[in-house]
Amino acid sequence: MKGSIMKADFNKRLVIAGMSAAVLVAPSANALEIQAGDWKFSMSGYVNAHAVSVDCDDSGNTVAGNALLCTGDDAASVSNGYSPASFNFGASTNKEGYDISANIAIEPGTTDNAAFNGNGDGEAYRAYFTIGNEDMGTVKAGRDYGVFGIDVILQDMSLASVGAPASVKSPLNTSLGGAGYGYIFTDRLSQITYSTKSSSGLSGAIGIFQPLDLVQFGGGGFVGDSGSKQPGIHGKVRFDHGAGFISSTFLTQSVSNGAADYTAKAIDLTATVNFGSTSLAASAFKAEGVGYYGLFIDAADASGNARDTDGWFVQATHTIGDTKLGINHGVSSVDMGAADSTSLVKSEQKTTAGVYHSWVPGVTVSAEYSVIKAKSHASQEIENNALSVGLSMAF
Repeated sequence: MKGSIMKADFNKRLVIAGMSAAVLVAPSANALEIQAGDWKFSMSGYVNAHAVSVDCDDSGNTVAGNALLCTGDDAASVSNGYSPASFNFGASTNKEGYDISANIAIEPGTTDNAAFNGNGDGEAYRAYFTIGNEDMGTVKAGRDYGVFGIDVILQDMSLASVGAPASVKSPLNTSLGGAGYGYIFTDRLSQITYSTKSSSGLSGAIGIFQPLDLVQFGGGGFVGDSGSKQPGIHGKVRFDHGAGFISSTFLTQSVSNGAADYTAKAIDLTATVNFGSTSLAASAFKAEGVGYYGLFIDAADASGNARDTDGWFVQATHTIGDTKLGINHGVSSVDMGAADSTSLVKSEQKTTAGVYHSWVPGVTVSAEYSVIKAKSHASQEIENNALSVGLSMAF
């Protein structure tokens, strides 16, 4: 029962990148738009499935807190990739010079391990509205993806495929992509965030969010309430230029419940450069008490001491007609807390090579091969090799 609860908590945090399907692989126009008086209503969505085969590690080594690599017998699944199924509903209008929109996104995924949906849907959602204009900027209120880490996630080519599988023998609602292997995945946060941009290419965002509680999954980490004494803060500064962009995002949140007492903080730097059909991306992060693959998952040791983490991620893609070729590599490092044993993961790394072909508009066929390794502070190492082939449709 305890394991089921842990998996449910972890699954809720890592039912991840449905936003990316809408931004990266969905058509530019909504599948449906209806004008009714001053309001425009829209609906769009994304569905995918991938056959995944993993050569699991049989060394007998132990790396606690690795991002759900498999051990023992090899495994296979037919499951979601990095992006869950998503259905997005929107309404927009202009009132007295202000652009106003409301959005609801249901992101249930398609993965289940039991007959008659016995394991549940692992549903996730976003619900928020925005108001603003070019002069004042835009205010967002509600539950949506956070600011920290968003730009590197949107660059990850595995948004259209799998990247690192997550618990392939009992799949989560999504895979991990590159989360835990060079960057930390953002989360769906209850927030009030202000953003603005200028004609020069400079833009920024600053906001407050409901603090997240600490959870653990395999890393012997601290589990408990964050204390919620004050809101968390996140923000971003970005400059877009003709050949790409450079951005930095940050997050800070207090953790104070008696047993765990520290200020969590994280910052990253991401840049892209485009040369015709070739795109290069690089990112790095440094964090204290935030985690290494999802926000506040295994972020502190069992006694509540913050774990320091850092990592980097690089990627190159090239498009030929309707086909994109790509390769990326990411590394995340985890320092031990005072209460940790040397079995804790010290570093994780992943290399992924992929092919993504637009079969017809809105339908993508993808294939990826990933080599994933995790090493403990005791120098034990486990390795998985994963092959995936799948289909996705954006509408």
